[in-house]
Amino acid sequence: MLSPSRFTLTMLVSLQPGGGAALAAFRQASGPLLARHDVRIERVIRIHGKGQIVGSNDFEQPDLIQQISLPSAEAFKAYVADPEYQALAPARDAGIRRMTACAGPALDVSAIATPGQGEVAARLYGVGLVRFKPAGEAGLDAFNRQAQPLFARHGMHVESMQHVVQVMTPVGNPEGLAPQRVVVFFLDDAARLPAYAADPEYRHLAPLRDDGLVRYDFFLGTVPQA
Repeated sequence: MLSPSRFTLTMLVSLQPGGGAALAAFRQASGPLLARHDVRIERVIRIHGKGQIVGSNDFEQPDLIQQISLPSAEAFKAYVADPEYQALAPARDAGIRRMTACAGPALDVSAIATPGQGEVAARLYGVGLVRFKPAGEAGLDAFNRQAQPLFARHGMHVESMQHVVQVMTPVGNPEGLAPQRVVVFFLDDAARLPAYAADPEYRHLAPLRDDGLVRYDFFLGTVPQA
């Protein structure tokens, strides 16, 4: 669960052919840099599919989504201005075809976040990109509160949420992503997704969330194993 005091970036990354090696080399070389600026790699998800709750999800499916956090927006500015970052980033970026970053503070989800069960490798992760109608946030929040018994029955968990204040595309061409919130969620077992979606309680509660949405696109994947 992300600390609500931290500035967060959710990065959708599409790689060049063979670009994973450049990204891995950056991670290996940047350990001292990350420690110096208190950069935490919160979650990395290898993406396998996409869908939508409301809308059409006509966005490109990225290869991976990575979420990092820093103490503040000012700390992020200091991190990317660090000469060591400036020296390492070009080799990383050469392996990336497009990187879109959603930036903003983490939200407090302590009232609805629950610990997962079983192995992390078995989880099906989802990253939701949400845009609301006026005051539509209240519907999503009410859905998550009222759906706790449903979540518990099927092993569904909310891991984190982020309020998006800026969307940047530091590598490649922008494709129009403009979410107001990022939601990271997971199922303990991917095989339980059809039963969750077919549960009558889900169908009863879903309009509470959906009526306040302009669009809710999501990407599904798993956590890479070392």
